Amino acid sequence: MKIGNSLFIASLFVLFSCDGFNEKIVPINISVENVGQVLVINGEIEENSIAWVQISYSEDINASINTPINYEKNASVFITNSNGTSEELVYGWNGIYFGNEIKGKVGETYTMTITIGSETYTAKSTMFSPPGYQGAWVYYKSGSKGSSEKIGGSGYSDEWIINDPSATRNRYLFQWWADGVHYVRQDWAIDDNRVVNANEGLKLFTVTLDPLPNQHIIHRTAEIDKITYDYYNMYEKIVRGLVSVTSQTPYNPVSNFGEGTIGNFRAVAFSSAILLTPPNISIFAQNEQNVLAFEPNPLFTKYNLYWSNTAGVAKNSNFVSDIRLGMTKDEINFHVDDSLTNGSMYFYRLEVEDAERNASILSPEVSASPDPNVPVDTISISLDNFPTNVIAAAGNGQITITWTSAVGSNLVHGIYWSNQQGITLRNTSKNNAIWDIKSPYIHTGLDNSKTYYYRVSVWDGIKIRLSKEVSAKPN
Repeated sequence: MKIGNSLFIASLFVLFSCDGFNEKIVPINISVENVGQVLVINGEIEENSIAWVQISYSEDINASINTPINYEKNASVFITNSNGTSEELVYGWNGIYFGNEIKGKVGETYTMTITIGSETYTAKSTMFSPPGYQGAWVYYKSGSKGSSEKIGGSGYSDEWIINDPSATRNRYLFQWWADGVHYVRQDWAIDDNRVVNANEGLKLFTVTLDPLPNQHIIHRTAEIDKITYDYYNMYEKIVRGLVSVTSQTPYNPVSNFGEGTIGNFRAVAFSSAILLTPPNISIFAQNEQNVLAFEPNPLFTKYNLYWSNTAGVAKNSNFVSDIRLGMTKDEINFHVDDSLTNGSMYFYRLEVEDAERNASILSPEVSASPDPNVPVDTISISLDNFPTNVIAAAGNGQITITWTSAVGSNLVHGIYWSNQQGITLRNTSKNNAIWDIKSPYIHTGLDNSKTYYYRVSVWDGIKIRLSKEVSAKPN
């Protein structure tokens, strides 16, 4: 289509996974002509997994940002393997159709056939062997990349090397996961003809997101065919603003479903590399002891502490394996290093492990000198500014929640509630969150026969923190 005088906006890429997906529509103020709706198809079959596809339609450029996505619910969708075995995908929700029996297998070529009314759309993709990793590591940005530990400052970055035969031209798709969440808009592809191969490996640096402290990170890599690479390559340029709307380059990624469509069907087998970053540590000096506090990560199963009486703690320093942790009312892990000498300086670094024994590099170093003038107290330790003095008072069909607000002009307060004890951000529905409220807040329309649990929340624009949990039963 002629990009200079016509343009349409579509959900160019919505990659579905078990963790869900996100979409963002950004309004653009330009003079354009409207074109008709375009079919948007994105499907996948992964090694040892069922096939899926999401089908929708593009929207007019003048459509409201709140216009619901037009999903296709009445398509006939089939997946067929190299042996001619075929199955029909069943509609689920949000335009997504799921397979059941056929699982992805390396070396197979898969054909996805979609019929909508009188029109049929077909795409093929071959599943290549996963490339594998030669190595992957995380380091501090200001550290020397040639050093053994790659440390030296605050802020993390990562680097990885995949197996890449230099004698052949290959194309790869990369995915980035953090704490079990797939950042779909950080997917990107590369043609190894664009880079220099070294020792049969492709060395890459993070070009999307840098790791944060206290993260469990998974990089996934799959070899892909040329048309899938072309799709991701153009998609990446569009997302990053590298393609101008006045460019003569086609503004929509090429689709293997043919002209008049947007999207891609891909058969992929991934290799994975796991990286861990340790949490930042706060340290509190008390009488004859130091208390180390940090946020927990449920994906970490083991915390190893290294310490020394001199700066420069390393893995050959004193070592406490699998330290026993306490938990404050604000869900902050802490470890008490006691029987210390007041006035002497102690230095610490932390290492974390996951269930598969993957280990992080050591955390940034912290230090403190036990202070005889500070009485022992581990109950009130908090790394951040939390709501306190939370009280839930019962009434007829209602509960009044009061609290002392966290201090800060940019903070937004709310409550999370449930009829089950043990509220966390992971196990409580967002539908049970009430935001932008002030103390006291009256929660009405309640069942007098049920107990209600509450945690007051505070949001700083980046992260949500929760108070201690309280409960009450209406009367």
